[in-house]
Amino acid sequence: MITRWNKRYAIIFAILMCVVWVASSRAQEETVQEENLTAEQVMFFESRIRPVLVRECYSCHSTRSQVKGGLWLDTKAGARGGGDSGPAIVPGDLAESMLWSAINHQDYKMPPRKKLSEDTIADFRQWIEMGAPDPRIQEVTRVNTKITQADIEEGKQFWSFKKPAPPNVPVVENTKWPVTDIDHFILSQLEQNGLKPACDAEATTFLRRLSFDLIGLPPTPEQIAWLTRNWEKDREQAIAHVVDSLIAKPEFGERWGRHWLDVARYAESSGKELNLTYPQAWRYRDYVIDSFNDDKPYNQFIEEQIAGDLLPVKSDEQWAENLIATGFLAIGPKTLTEQNGLQFQQDLIDEQIDVATRVVLGVSVACARCHDHKFDPIPQADYYAMAGIFKSTTTHYGTLKTFQNRRSSNLLVLPVEDLNPFDAKISTRELARLKAELADKQKELREYQFQRRNQRSSDAKENPAFSIVKVIRTTSEVGALQAKISAYDENGHPYTYFMGVQSADQPVNARLLVRGEFDKPAQVVNRGIPQVLTDEPVNIRSKSSGRLELARWMASHDNPLTARVMVNRVWQHMFGTGIVRTPENFGATGREPTHPELLDHLAIEFQKNNWSVKTLIREIATSRIYRTDSTFDEQSFEIDPENQLVWRVAPRRLEAEVIRDSILAISGELDSERPRASLVAEFGTAMIRDGVMISTVGADNPEIKTGIMSPGRMQGRTAQVGTAAVPGGMLDVGRSNRSPVIAKIDQPVKYRSVYLPVIRDNVTRSMEVFDFAESSMVVGVRESSNTPDQGLFFLNNQFVINQSDAIARRIMKEKNQVREQIKLAFLLAYGREASSSELAAAESFYRKFEISPSRFGPNRSVQRLSAVCQAILASAEFRFVN
Repeated sequence: MITRWNKRYAIIFAILMCVVWVASSRAQEETVQEENLTAEQVMFFESRIRPVLVRECYSCHSTRSQVKGGLWLDTKAGARGGGDSGPAIVPGDLAESMLWSAINHQDYKMPPRKKLSEDTIADFRQWIEMGAPDPRIQEVTRVNTKITQADIEEGKQFWSFKKPAPPNVPVVENTKWPVTDIDHFILSQLEQNGLKPACDAEATTFLRRLSFDLIGLPPTPEQIAWLTRNWEKDREQAIAHVVDSLIAKPEFGERWGRHWLDVARYAESSGKELNLTYPQAWRYRDYVIDSFNDDKPYNQFIEEQIAGDLLPVKSDEQWAENLIATGFLAIGPKTLTEQNGLQFQQDLIDEQIDVATRVVLGVSVACARCHDHKFDPIPQADYYAMAGIFKSTTTHYGTLKTFQNRRSSNLLVLPVEDLNPFDAKISTRELARLKAELADKQKELREYQFQRRNQRSSDAKENPAFSIVKVIRTTSEVGALQAKISAYDENGHPYTYFMGVQSADQPVNARLLVRGEFDKPAQVVNRGIPQVLTDEPVNIRSKSSGRLELARWMASHDNPLTARVMVNRVWQHMFGTGIVRTPENFGATGREPTHPELLDHLAIEFQKNNWSVKTLIREIATSRIYRTDSTFDEQSFEIDPENQLVWRVAPRRLEAEVIRDSILAISGELDSERPRASLVAEFGTAMIRDGVMISTVGADNPEIKTGIMSPGRMQGRTAQVGTAAVPGGMLDVGRSNRSPVIAKIDQPVKYRSVYLPVIRDNVTRSMEVFDFAESSMVVGVRESSNTPDQGLFFLNNQFVINQSDAIARRIMKEKNQVREQIKLAFLLAYGREASSSELAAAESFYRKFEISPSRFGPNRSVQRLSAVCQAILASAEFRFVN
């Protein structure tokens, strides 16, 4: 009986083994076909390479171990992606393959205690040179979405996912009140709810509001006098004239460009654990400002930022502008200390998907990274369809390789020369000297690395911490030299760098990742766009990354979201709140529009007017509702406490930049000229820690790839190079508790605040205390607090004290009598005349103020008037606009 059962089990076992063998063979066959591997290549890997990896490497570099150096060698993706030191395997390239260097015990020793045999090393040479064929595949599951096609089709009926439909302009009872179509939509809602709009504001109140909204500066006494004279003569014509004159000013682009920089998460450093600066980020900043001043069509503005490197152009200058625009995808925060290259890539892609979809479309597709979207019909597969687009894109942000920076990046070279003012030509002799110094430092670094590796096995008495410090210091010195050398061509002429993106040589589709974890891949998803947002699938060519198709779809008249989202942003900046009060969320969990017909009307008109932002702003600024007063009405408040129906223009606190710029404008010391580049560019690439700029960092010598820069259609890849180092090399700030970049702002830097450096996690005090936008996030709506710190800032901050003195001196030059001086101070700060009671109080304060001889010496008048000016600035009226 036992024998019969044994035979039966043997037969069953044999059958099961056959099934497993067949399944394994099929999987192997599919892999060979997918990678185009020959049977001989597979046999070579399985017999000569994989056993060595398992025996010698997996104990330290596999998912079953506490991985070292961020390097996984038990998967093909892990070996190709590499670890802290770079890719372990570069098919066909021994010099770039860190594994080849390591098994030869050159820069690294793998295995650490015993070198592989010469025959085994020869096998690895042959394997890498033949292209490193690797048939390994991870166990792949298939993730099925719970969101059905029926759910997606039903989702397309959601209000924001349908194309705007042209509404009829409403008929209203009070036909004399409306001036524009906007007024009809607003008044119709008010009348339906038993409300009336507030009365018109006074000319001075309106002008102050308009000036801050359009250019971010207070009106001048001359502008106030002109509008006051013409307000009653022909109000509509006077308003139109003032609106047109303000929109035409270069300050318009600085004001509205800053709004865009908030959502674009603009900053000049990487942020997070290792905060390295972006010395070329200022180019994107200037591109945004110029685009608003030029009234660039908004759809073109979007196309350039998503796929500017792929758009057809007619000149090198136009191509350069488009290339700089792609900095939108490169300037985000980076976790440069991330050990695993695959994790870093997934996080980078996720950040790019998040900013592109929330800023342009008002939908958070990134919520579907780990699972189907919880609220909108966006399956997880749709997220990875977009991920394939950005996976087929290379991002160049210009933080360079150091001991701590595991995720370095080159910058790109513009097709036209547009140098920083801090980049000077050097002689070929100086360039040769730098190269010789680099060679010496590299040799020194190799010696320190060798000493460090052999410390444990030798009798060396040196403290291990000292050898680590030597490696870190020398790595930074090597990096700084590499960066400086890579900044110049062979004749010592500096390159013109920029941050941006390029399409990868070979587009790829992304695998869906179970729970978003890179080591749990599921099925491959074709590149594409979320289904719920398109009536027809967007066709992406097999040799295209899909970025150009994505950009053109975003900028299309058929896109249901792009125009609506931008129109809503403009309305928000003019009234304080948007028609949709969640500007980055037009999905199911966002707020519904308070005036849906008005939103669609503005979106359609926006498209008809060639996507002109200036035309849209002009239409809003000349409407009757925009000029209404902010006076509180208790009856209206009881019906509509949140002012959703816009029965008045609600008071708002000014933003940080506007407060600082206004103080400088009132004192007459505001420098209206755009500074060249940025203070960050002057100091170069450096690391910021606790507000201190530690040192410059460097990069490996670059591989320069030259593109074909032909007019008509620029083809090929732009040149990839390293980042320019700090002038003079290493920065040593000793025990200074502030970054030189930040500290320099305390010196006479008096240009507009939009040009101040934006260092993540190190915002200047004048910006921080007034709720400056968090530059690591998409910020569509800033916080608007009213705190004791803000009052103390006006009382104690040295900038405010100095500017109060400057205002006093300006006023004393223009007016002789104290009463007239105080009147002018009120007019400059509040945009209105002082009342008799205010004048009396200010004059009394002036006479009673106790002077300090140490401050101005014998000039008591300046000190007293300065104190009056500081009190005027410290009032709530100055930092609020009605």
